[in-house]
Amino acid sequence: MRKIILLLGLIGLGFSTHARAGVFELGGSYAYQKSTYNAGSYTWSQRWSGSLGYYFTQDSELELMYQDSLNKNYQLGVQDITYHDRVYSMNLLYYLMGQEAAIKPYFRIGGGQLNRDETGTYVGSNFSPPGRLDEITVILGFGLKAKVNSRISIKLDATSYLSGGAVSSWKDNLAISIGGSFYF
Repeated sequence: MRKIILLLGLIGLGFSTHARAGVFELGGSYAYQKSTYNAGSYTWSQRWSGSLGYYFTQDSELELMYQDSLNKNYQLGVQDITYHDRVYSMNLLYYLMGQEAAIKPYFRIGGGQLNRDETGTYVGSNFSPPGRLDEITVILGFGLKAKVNSRISIKLDATSYLSGGAVSSWKDNLAISIGGSFYF
């Protein structure tokens, strides 16, 4: 984890030299999805996140983020499984537009810890989910922040945590969410 933090810091120093010291951002977001299939089978998921960021340059932010995700998959007569993911991460956000822009697109890259609890049953089988998975993960994402005023923004965000750090797994844990930010 120390190597990831050091790498993010070094990358951030190379992005810009415009100081923006003293600006913090408190953010949060939420996403929900549900699909119902035949015979009462369904899947649903919800994900929320909270973050605290510090702008160390005009276009770069170091962010501490927590994500909590709950996914339920119920297929009548087959399975009833729940996955509860918690991701603790440190990320670098790089903004493509200046701080004064009304809409600011950004990219996110970081690293963190994924803790997954799996519970439930597979009908007619002695097999059950493994129970617990803890692993280091890579965070990738992009989004848009739209200013409401000088202290508040609305954001639309797409974030993926790459299980085991494999880029090919980006679509396995992808969430699109809406949220907001408060600057102080």
